[in-house]
Amino acid sequence: MFHNYFFLKRFATELNDHLAGHSLLECFSQNKDELILGFSKDARSLYLRANLEPSVALIDISEDFHRAKKNSIDLFDSLLDQKVTGVFVFNYERSIEIQFGAASLIFKMHGTRSNILLSEEGKVTQLFRNSMPADKEIVPLELNQIPDLSKEAFEAAAGDPQQFLPALGKEAKQWLKKKNYATLTLNEQWDLMNELLDTLENNSISIYEDQKGLPYLSLLEENEQVLLRIESALEAATFLFRQYTKSYYLAAEKQRRLQPLRQALKKTKSYLNKTKAKLEQLKNQRSHEEIANIIMANLHQIPKGQKAVTLQDFYTNENITIKLNPELTPQKNAENLYRKSKNQQLELNQLEENLKARQKEQDKIERHIAEIEASESVKELRKEIPAVKTKKNEKLLPYHLHEYQGYQIMVGRNSRSNDELSLKVANKNDLWLHAKDVAGSHVVIRHQAGKNFPKPVIEFAARLAAGASKRKTDSLCPVIYTPKKYLRKRKGDPPGAVVVEKEEVIMVEPWRSNST
Repeated sequence: MFHNYFFLKRFATELNDHLAGHSLLECFSQNKDELILGFSKDARSLYLRANLEPSVALIDISEDFHRAKKNSIDLFDSLLDQKVTGVFVFNYERSIEIQFGAASLIFKMHGTRSNILLSEEGKVTQLFRNSMPADKEIVPLELNQIPDLSKEAFEAAAGDPQQFLPALGKEAKQWLKKKNYATLTLNEQWDLMNELLDTLENNSISIYEDQKGLPYLSLLEENEQVLLRIESALEAATFLFRQYTKSYYLAAEKQRRLQPLRQALKKTKSYLNKTKAKLEQLKNQRSHEEIANIIMANLHQIPKGQKAVTLQDFYTNENITIKLNPELTPQKNAENLYRKSKNQQLELNQLEENLKARQKEQDKIERHIAEIEASESVKELRKEIPAVKTKKNEKLLPYHLHEYQGYQIMVGRNSRSNDELSLKVANKNDLWLHAKDVAGSHVVIRHQAGKNFPKPVIEFAARLAAGASKRKTDSLCPVIYTPKKYLRKRKGDPPGAVVVEKEEVIMVEPWRSNST
């Protein structure tokens, strides 16, 4: 109810007692939507800070305020050195006025539409929040309302609270609703309305905490936890300002940091679930090697050109129907299955490595989230827990990074990234791979001093290159590989195009796992 007329009336009365006769020595802003006014009288200073951020819109009073050395701007210069002649609330309106003779500052406390207006000679000449140009059309004298609060006016309004007194505000109307106002007779409603008005005028000021942990002010009795009960409107406003901004900005800072972490955690969990399912599927499916062994043991029974054959499965002692490529000999069909079996094992090994790495990543994210949630101040958050870099701030690497058997394998993201990876990131002794004669990503295996590239590592990287090419749906794909020192780029070549001076070729099955 800070933005309620009945509270602002008390606030303005007390503020007048403190400010009347003081001179305005400073008026500046050092944060968006925040204005600070510094007053002085007889060596006594008083600072009024208005935070008009839509989710805050509160006023703080203090005897001390340290202005920032930079990034602050002076405002409402015409009022500097002017004495305060009075502080008033507009009659039944959610606005207060600090008068400086013929000029005044009007604090329009309308929640998310709050603003501060400079009035000179009865006309608004300047706004603090210029995003609300309609406020410049406000006529200050017309802000004062003179409602008829007689019983006759109440009866003429048929007891409708909004029609009788719009300044009541939503909290007061909610209070009436809880008292079953709508079910009462008109006379009973009149009595309850007078009880409400008396409460709003005379009740103590209470600060409660809502379900989200944010404090709020009320002149009415609530069922929420009481943080403070006090008579002074200035002290209540100051307490509310400091408690609310502390809780609000802490929650906002936590949310800013937690959102990307929660998104990353969601993606990581999804990846882990899919990869575990893929791993389970690979482990449970029939081994290509076993099928190949059955074919090799029965070569004499398989005529060439068959699309399928039914043979005795000596692993299960049952018959098994095996699909064949009719264009290949039975032995060649078996050789293809042996190759697939080798690739299958490579895939299993890589999936298990990926799972371990992602599980570590999940643990790290969850620890980070727990640290943020346990923080009790914005200062503590900023000091001890660095914010997660967002994609907007961090430089995106030109490649996706994989690791296999201790070797780093980099896969280019796009044509320009391919150029950067192959020509700037890769060293001369790194191994470069690319699907033969088709468009695709450049792949680089980082060289390790004193070691030759293991064949399984080359095969795995070749599968990545095939899977990141136009041949990714083929059953087999030729991939060229060469030390990076045998690459060159001709002037005028498009992004991603390079000349390979020396190459070897390996045939592999393209990588199709979700691990890419």
